[in-house]
Amino acid sequence: MLAKKFRLPIQSWLKERKKITTRKSDFFVIKASDNNLAFSRFGAVISKKVSKSAVKRNKIKRIIFDFIRLSKLHEFANKDVLIIVSPKTAELKKEEIEKELANLLITNH
Repeated sequence: MLAKKFRLPIQSWLKERKKITTRKSDFFVIKASDNNLAFSRFGAVISKKVSKSAVKRNKIKRIIFDFIRLSKLHEFANKDVLIIVSPKTAELKKEEIEKELANLLITNH
């Protein structure tokens, strides 16, 4: 799991309405904006439409945050990134989720 300082406070971030760039795929919507910090922060939103089981939703969230931690994306500066998970993601395996995230996030930085 990511350290707390690398996690995005989603509720306050949504209220701030900064200049937001959006990237979409069939499985994720990535919203990013600049921050004034020396590191990036990441947040994930997974609704009950993805899976009614909290265990499955938490598993997807752990996969996302572990991918970010292991690929060292949080070390890039000046980005707040919100990852919104679509319902199709529940059908994917771990490797497929990581591949989709790599296509969206690594090319974003």
